[in-house]
Amino acid sequence: MRDGSTKSRVLDVLTENMNSAVSGEDLAGLAGVSRSAVWKAVSSLKQQGYNIEARRNLGYILKPSNVISRSGIVRHLKEPKLGELIVIMDAVDSTNNEAKRYAAASARGGAVDRIFIANEQTAGRGRRGRSFYSPPGTGVYMSFLIHPDMAAAEAVRLTTAASVAVCRSLEEVFGVQPRIKWVNDVYLNDKKLCGILTEAISDFETGIVHSAIVGIGVNLSTDSFPDDISGVAGAVCPGGDGSERSRFIAALINSFTGMFSTENGVMTLCSYIDEYKKRSMVIGRRIRILNTGELAEALDVDSDGSLIVRTDGGGVERLSGGEISIRLSE
Repeated sequence: MRDGSTKSRVLDVLTENMNSAVSGEDLAGLAGVSRSAVWKAVSSLKQQGYNIEARRNLGYILKPSNVISRSGIVRHLKEPKLGELIVIMDAVDSTNNEAKRYAAASARGGAVDRIFIANEQTAGRGRRGRSFYSPPGTGVYMSFLIHPDMAAAEAVRLTTAASVAVCRSLEEVFGVQPRIKWVNDVYLNDKKLCGILTEAISDFETGIVHSAIVGIGVNLSTDSFPDDISGVAGAVCPGGDGSERSRFIAALINSFTGMFSTENGVMTLCSYIDEYKKRSMVIGRRIRILNTGELAEALDVDSDGSLIVRTDGGGVERLSGGEISIRLSE
């Protein structure tokens, strides 16, 4: 048996018994390997960063750590089969880029094709060509490759749906109450802690989006940021141990994939706009429309995620894209 397979089996058993001691003999039996193989696997896992204690006369105890693992994610998934779609990387330029490379080289899979997750991004990307700071061990950086086969007008809602999924997951795992800044930035305590970048491949003639990549970056325990974003970027638990990353990833997979119904391979977004509006930090506030410089009041968000505003000139406009600022001095 290859060491990688042995290590995975040992980790699975330890994960199933998180915080509880498993004797070397029981671990060997449950994993179907020798005692010597168990020792080697545990040593390798500890080198990878897993927090495993060895206690005399008790055995091995896996404690929470910030290592992202398939077994750590799967144990919290509502549909464990989704675990088969997960691709975990230690470092990658961008999970969206990795999803593109996979889509270009592989046959199309199911409605949810692959879920790419990285411990670190060396060239993380945000909207409008901006970079997304993605240091190792402190955040969640992941991309869903999906095949929605839906009209482009409906597919634009994938981004706003993802922001709701992020908020739900943060509340579930960390007990916080984040807010959404239109279109898709998630804030906590007036600091941006999440960015979402959706890229689609559509048929020009039919207007149908066949494939889409929804990239999500969340700062969980990041406690320092580059100077150019330090004033606006924040994290859920700055300086924390990041031990809930796998659980949060599972919650996000549960929430985002649960926002679709699939029939005959066609994905339909469930209703979520009312929840999006309740989580909005924009509705009812004075804003600046950055591409025009106009000042306005945000009135509402319509069914396709567009922002309805009343400008200072008295006109009511519908913004389907672009950016706004709540800090009017910007």
